Amino acid sequence: MNHDESTEDQTGSCDAARDHPFCETTEEGVVSIIPRCPPEKFPELVLDKGIGNFSHYRSIIQKLDVFQKIARAEGGRVAVALLNDYVMIGYSACWYPPKGERWSKLGNLMYEMGAIEVSRKYRHLKIARKLVNALMDDDFFEDKIAYMNGFSWHWDLDGAGLTMSRYRKMIMGLLRPHGFKEVYTNEPNIALREENFFMARIGSRVSGEDRARFRNLRFGLVNR
Repeated sequence: MNHDESTEDQTGSCDAARDHPFCETTEEGVVSIIPRCPPEKFPELVLDKGIGNFSHYRSIIQKLDVFQKIARAEGGRVAVALLNDYVMIGYSACWYPPKGERWSKLGNLMYEMGAIEVSRKYRHLKIARKLVNALMDDDFFEDKIAYMNGFSWHWDLDGAGLTMSRYRKMIMGLLRPHGFKEVYTNEPNIALREENFFMARIGSRVSGEDRARFRNLRFGLVNR
């Protein structure tokens, strides 16, 4: 079937997506989740038009080659939600902190939950929670301090129909079941707005020394 044909006509079945760890048939079609999409798969996909376009800003992640670049980078991971096995309708991307950022001072101990997005048309399917669940089901995170910067200027309040405080609560609710907690920091971007937040999950194998280093770095102190 041609990729230009309407997805509404492509109902499919979970048998077609049997190689994916999560798959379900919905009223929109077959939705499958790949927890760590390999970089070579992205050229085969079509990015849904609702990804990266909001009324008040345009996401820097709007092209499939950007996802491919993230997936190819050391430690880069992109969990994707696919409709009928080829239309990308949601993603969660994460990576090691870029050089120059505060958290990079602890090297590969720190791991950023960089972005979660679901196309507006499909948010009623609770895809964001399924993406995070699939991504976090990995022993990899027990050696890391995973964190998320909650920057309110990225939030699609219009599409969600939520207030700032409710949207904030919603995002935190995606992460808390996996051991993330809100922690305080004087990092300048977090401090720009009171609704911004910083959440972190300390893996079970992170040493006491590294926990102390992280605690100090939250307030700009670097242990040598």
